[in-house]
Amino acid sequence: MLLAIKTPEELDIPKVLAIYRESSIENCQRSYPAETPAASLEQYEAGYTAYMREEFFAKPGRLWMVETADGLWASALRLLPLDEPDTWMIGALETHPDHRRQGHAARLLTDTIQYLEQTCGEVTLLSGVGKRNTASLQTHLRCGFVREKESWTEGGVTNDRICTMVYRSPQGVKSTSTGASSSSVSGVTRQS
Repeated sequence: MLLAIKTPEELDIPKVLAIYRESSIENCQRSYPAETPAASLEQYEAGYTAYMREEFFAKPGRLWMVETADGLWASALRLLPLDEPDTWMIGALETHPDHRRQGHAARLLTDTIQYLEQTCGEVTLLSGVGKRNTASLQTHLRCGFVREKESWTEGGVTNDRICTMVYRSPQGVKSTSTGASSSSVSGVTRQS
């Protein structure tokens, strides 16, 4: 089931941190090289928590999208609206290591597209994917994305190790409601 999270109060921080723990462990030593691995992870996750609570939702239209499986948070991504109408950038698409190779990322992308199309009509989604990340590249392609550029530019910096994947709604997709109506797409933002 898809969770569309619109406020910091709706975001279950421990569940999000669990999804990203593996990446956090990889990144924390670069951010805090003088610290022990445990201390660097603690500082890194504290900074990420502050970002999620204070900065991420400070700009309007930003969403966390989470795919759940049996009540557990299996996969997540961030949606950031861009200046172009009905255009979003996908950030931080990741699946919890215990839930990989089960189709959760594909369901998350598909459900996110469905949610946005039901809410907005025709949409465009941009996603930067590492050229060596075969699993993510294949998942994006299966979900209707195309490999549009062999580089990714964000914040004025171009990275040639990342390609730009783009999803564009088929022409003529129109909003059928003011929110998601399918049972697989829910406005519910909390799991107990």
